Amino acid sequence: MYRSIYQTKNGKWRVEIGFDKNTRPTKICETEAAAKRWAKEKERDLILNDATQKALKNKIVITMREALGRYSEEVSRFKATGKKEMQRIRYYQDNLPNTDWPLSAYKGEFLKQWESAVTQRTIKPLKASTILRDYSTLSAFFNWCRKDKGWIEINPVENIRKPKKPPHRERRTEVEELQAILTALKYKPGTVPTTKMQEVGLIWLIAMATGMRSGEIVNRLPEHVFLSKRYVQLDKTKNGMARKVPLDDFALQLWTLALKIDRKGSPKVFTVSNSSRDALFRKARKQAGLENADLTFHDSRHEAASLMAKRIKNALTLCKIFGWKDPKQALTYYNPTNDEILDELNTSVGLSCLIL
Repeated sequence: MYRSIYQTKNGKWRVEIGFDKNTRPTKICETEAAAKRWAKEKERDLILNDATQKALKNKIVITMREALGRYSEEVSRFKATGKKEMQRIRYYQDNLPNTDWPLSAYKGEFLKQWESAVTQRTIKPLKASTILRDYSTLSAFFNWCRKDKGWIEINPVENIRKPKKPPHRERRTEVEELQAILTALKYKPGTVPTTKMQEVGLIWLIAMATGMRSGEIVNRLPEHVFLSKRYVQLDKTKNGMARKVPLDDFALQLWTLALKIDRKGSPKVFTVSNSSRDALFRKARKQAGLENADLTFHDSRHEAASLMAKRIKNALTLCKIFGWKDPKQALTYYNPTNDEILDELNTSVGLSCLIL
């Protein structure tokens, strides 16, 4: 493998790599570091593609397990949710039936066998929503094998009957639940957290005030928070789009408190990791006596959307804040209570004003 990196007369950096006589990709970069990074990634792609072509030429059989591993390394690793997806792919490698079969011979009926086994088991059966997410991941995997690699001609997921999509959650957080969990986390609103448990309390409040996801909050760096301009910058989100999260007065107060946390050398605003946040929230929920209350941290996003929808009447503005590509997602997360609907009806002009 040949690599050449040098600075041009205009101060930019030119990088050229050579794999064979016919393949010499080149690129102009702003910095030397960017040039080296591009060269490393491109060399890796060339090597992997060469391995694929040799395998096809020599008719080497690639198994389902091997293909999953390749997808994990070449695709999942570079996604915003890559770490989680790579863990799930390892689960597929260990739990899907017949992963030692040739990929080209893998059948949809094998996936249905797995679905039947995990949904009918007595201990922690998988829900339909989880099965649908798995099928979505596997469908993307098979399409990559078909379109990008040419290993197969059909996507087995497309030919199987999938479970019905369950109704979306409408769970809102009661005031009593909020107070009970904050008490269990030993967090008093309006104070600067001094422990990881207290950080979780502040993170939860921020989630309900802004609609930000847990990972989006715990991974923020101080330079992402613009208090004077009243927004938080998200460069990498779950759907791959960057967005600015506006901060109202309450959210501004919360992020002001967050920036005062003693980070103990951590580059991030919060010292707690997303996995630790999840464990601590579950622990506090149990201590608060809400273990069986069907309340999740992500329900904070429903709470935020339902509260904001009262103040923001333009659905597209709400979509902009939450990063929704499809306006229909607003119907999933906007879950007004019956009392809230009655309040809106009673404060608006109705039929009684016309006839009484």
